[in-house]
Amino acid sequence: MSTAPAGGSDGSAGTASTAGPAPTTGAPGAVGRVVLRTYQDWWAAQVSAYSGADPNGAQVRAYSNGTALGNVLLSLHSLREAKLVMTGKPVLSPVVQSLELNGSSQSAVIEDCVDVSGWHQSDPSDGSLKDPPQRLTRYPAQAVLRLDGSIWMVFEFNREAGRTC
Repeated sequence: MSTAPAGGSDGSAGTASTAGPAPTTGAPGAVGRVVLRTYQDWWAAQVSAYSGADPNGAQVRAYSNGTALGNVLLSLHSLREAKLVMTGKPVLSPVVQSLELNGSSQSAVIEDCVDVSGWHQSDPSDGSLKDPPQRLTRYPAQAVLRLDGSIWMVFEFNREAGRTC
């Protein structure tokens, strides 16, 4: 589970970045690295859950909440109902696009190009691939993370199914 202080070492709230990539140095840069690690850990937890190792998404719950968590749990249920698992893993290219570290609702936005060409639906009994026809294998996505107490969590994940990256 990733945790981070809410701001600089002096207890201040830090600064916000509203345009371009988020800061990479100082206290905001440190928060950005924690946010990025949380996002990557969330994806690793999904890979584990979808592979059947964590069928109820217990680890996904450690890194997400809100619609992001709800959508993963719904997908897990659908995959289980279809008697399928996911094999392989996605390739991520996340960049912390913005940090809002002022005020009580601290948040971060991550932009990503998710490549799922090596992550497949398969039959666990024989390993045969069961990917849907004409599936999108690369897509731009945006994740919104929020500080929940002292823990950064993924609250929203939106993919652009209409285009590739």
